[in-house]
Amino acid sequence: AGKLSEILAKFPKVIELGQKAKTLGGDKVERLRIALKTSQPLLVARQWAANVLRIPAEILQDLSVEAIERLKQLPRWARDRFSELNHGAMRRVLGCASPCKVDIQQIQSYLRNLAVKGATGGKRLLSVDDILNALPQGVNTTALLPKLRKGPMLEAIKQAQLTDLDFRKLADFMDSRMTARNVKETFTAYLNAVVPSKIGPDINRFNEIAEAIVKIEDRQGSALKRPMFENFVRLYVPNLENLQKAWIPVSGGKPKRLDGFIKSTGEIWEIKHQFDKAVPEEQALFYNSYIGKDVLLDLKDSTQVAKVTSLNYLFPAKEAALKNKKFLPYGINIFYTEPANNGINIVKMLLD
Repeated sequence: AGKLSEILAKFPKVIELGQKAKTLGGDKVERLRIALKTSQPLLVARQWAANVLRIPAEILQDLSVEAIERLKQLPRWARDRFSELNHGAMRRVLGCASPCKVDIQQIQSYLRNLAVKGATGGKRLLSVDDILNALPQGVNTTALLPKLRKGPMLEAIKQAQLTDLDFRKLADFMDSRMTARNVKETFTAYLNAVVPSKIGPDINRFNEIAEAIVKIEDRQGSALKRPMFENFVRLYVPNLENLQKAWIPVSGGKPKRLDGFIKSTGEIWEIKHQFDKAVPEEQALFYNSYIGKDVLLDLKDSTQVAKVTSLNYLFPAKEAALKNKKFLPYGINIFYTEPANNGINIVKMLLD
């Protein structure tokens, strides 16, 4: 009841109807009571869609309870990516012609396949100018340009053999009000998603691209490959498609962001694309100390928490995992990826 009251408070028209009900009598109040009761599931569903998918009110009014329930079937990576679309793209992807069709298969295919596969006529992007020409018209690139000129972004684009066609959907994540910083951040997020989309579940190919961009410039290359690998994992690794954001609360300090968390199982997943060194022992043991404790799922709502049951590290290859085998006696799980039939699997390391 308390949660419903919070939701209803965000819909003043419903509150107004409730107040009017107090002044009515007989059949009128009964009809109004039934109408309010019937509207409650829709209000709750629309509040979920607004909070999780960031769907605006003008689109929510065209979404039924059934349509929103279908949207709840989207894996977490798809929910997160959908929430980043501009409102025009949201309406188009949802198939909205009042009411919205909400075809889950089509929506997920659109979000998964950012890159254009099998198309001909695309222009390979081989220079900074090529990239700028592939961007939506009129965007402010003053903050993006210095990052492009450093090299790792261009190298990722060249190594993944991206074309101008692969950046067509970038416009769906932008709008005319974006600042130069917004443009830089949106382009970076799109690049981190479109590279895994382009190359598919080929971990060896991904490792080659990651190595190449770090060689160009270590700091920016490392910062680029981390979220790119997280996107790769969420997209292709079985059972990790629902990794979500979570934070470890730090007394007197800023909460520590985790790479991923699975709420239904309480699993922390740290996704580490590194070969040459082990995870810092202090960090691993600190995270492991939170088994049995709560992590935060929303920095703006302290009531949104979940209990940790295990700490898991995932590395891109066996050789990287072996450098972290020392953590196994602490109950920390160590995994690594390996190619499978047209896909990818993860392997759990065992104590000798």
